[in-house]
Formats: sequence, structure tokens, C-alpha cells
Amino acid sequence: MQNVLARAQAMSKQNENSKQQAEHLDVDCDACNDTHMLFERIEVETKYNGKVTKGFKDLGRPCHCVKQKYLKNRFKNALIPDEFKDARFDNYQLKENAHEVLFQATKDYLKEFQDIISSKPEYNSLGFIAEFGETRIRQMEPQDRYRAKEEHNNFGLGKTHLQMAAAKWILNRIRIRDEIAPGQLSKFDRGCRVLCVSDVTFMDDLTSAKMASDGGDSLNKLTESALQADVLVWDDLGKSKHSESKEGLYYKIINERYLQKKPIIFSSNEDTGTLSEKIGYAASSRLLGMCGERLYKVEGNDWRLRKGA
Repeated sequence: MQNVLARAQAMSKQNENSKQQAEHLDVDCDACNDTHMLFERIEVETKYNGKVTKGFKDLGRPCHCVKQKYLKNRFKNALIPDEFKDARFDNYQLKENAHEVLFQATKDYLKEFQDIISSKPEYNSLGFIAEFGETRIRQMEPQDRYRAKEEHNNFGLGKTHLQMAAAKWILNRIRIRDEIAPGQLSKFDRGCRVLCVSDVTFMDDLTSAKMASDGGDSLNKLTESALQADVLVWDDLGKSKHSESKEGLYYKIINERYLQKKPIIFSSNEDTGTLSEKIGYAASSRLLGMCGERLYKVEGNDWRLRKGA
């Protein structure tokens, strides 16, 4: 009987160990076993009636995995394109003057960004646009179009690379304290919410959502994502085919961010005139005004073509 009982106890212990090992395999963080807290026992002294007694106290603190998971989620929510996952400032190619201008402008902007996001100044955005817009070139005669493209190229300068590098820099470094009441900030800070959108895809999604028969729910969710982000990174602005309906969508997002003093980091292959024709004069006026002196007109050689050659 004792042997049977001993074997049963041994099997129970083995099953328990196997279960614990299986559970351990499912744990993402070995430090806290996915409790998100780390506890350590410290020695403390207490005084009472002149007597000092020593004891121990368990001190808890958030595990490092909490910040890592939070950062990972924010990176995922930023929608950085896969082709630019490795875009960094240290691997941006500085081959000519246009690259130097773009690179230095982005660095100077980020040096001031913590103050920009905290104090919400009127001029809070960064924009890279063309000297001679794509639409203007397309409207020219073929022989003139080729020459203008050679003289005023705005493609392949690495604007998107720098935008995505800036987005990742902000996600990693910038902290925000929300206003919980007029003039009163929260005691706790959080990471900066960044959203990256490509103009054609974003506007197509907005247009489709506007046409959906769901009472505007899909459209509201998309626009809210662009409005709630602390920073909106808008690539290739004005690339989408123009329509009056899209003008209204551009204005809604840009004007609301203008009113809330939330920055937009954008690039466009249009110039100040043709950009107005593509997104609407009101939206363009708001957006360019948000940049102040941080609006850069750039042109240079298409590095993609040169690299291919």
C-alpha cells in the first residue's frame, strides 16, 4: 500500500513539474513571469519609543518588459512601412547638398521637439516640398517636361527615409504629460503616439470609408486615428488624385490638428502652388502656416536612378 501511495505521490509531483514547465514555456518574460511587476526584499529600520528594530519589506516596481511591450505596441500602431523598418539617421546616404539640407533640417527639428510637443507653439510642423511641382511638370509639353524633370527633380532624395527615422526617434525618446484639467498636468508621463500614412493609400481608405453604409463609423474611426495621434507623419502628400470630396477630408484633418496645435511631419512632390490645387487652398494654407520657417523646398538628383545605373 505504501509503495502504491509513494508511486502516486511521485506521479503527482512529476505531473505538477511538467505542468509548471509547460506554463514556463508560455511565459514571455522570465524576470516577472508575465506579472509585469518585480519584487525585492529590502531591510528597513523602524523607530518606536526610542528603540530601533530591523525588519524586511517587499518593494514592488514595474518590470522592464512593461515598457518594452508598450513601445512595441506603439511601433506597431505607428504603421511604419516594412520597407522602412531599418530607416535610421546613421544609414541615411549623404551624397549631395539636397541630402545635407534634408538631414540637418530633420535633426534641428528633433532637437526642439520635446519643447514643441510640450508647449504647443503655433509653428510646430516640418515640411519638405518641391521647388517645381510634379503636377506642373506633367502639364508641360513632352520635350519641356523632360528638361524640367532633370532640372527640378524632387524624387529619390530620401525624404521618406528621414520621416520614418524621425518617427522612430520620437517613439523611442519623447514623453508626454496629458492635461487632466485646465492648467493641470498628469503626474505620469507616457510615450508619444505617432501615426505614419502614405497619401494615396490613406485617402483611398478615407474615401471608401465615407462611402460605406455604416452610418459614418468607419470614416470616424479613420479620421480619429489621424486626429488623436500626437504626431502625424504624412508621406507624399498630394499624390492622390484630386477630388472635391478629398479636399474636404484634407481640410478636416489638417484644420483640426491646426486648432489643437498638433504637429504634422510631411513631404510632397508638389510645390506650394500645385499642392494647393491638390489638397485645397484652405488646407494648404493651414498646413504651410503650421511650418513657419521649417518649410523646405528641395530638389536634386534621383538617387534611386543613380543607384540603379
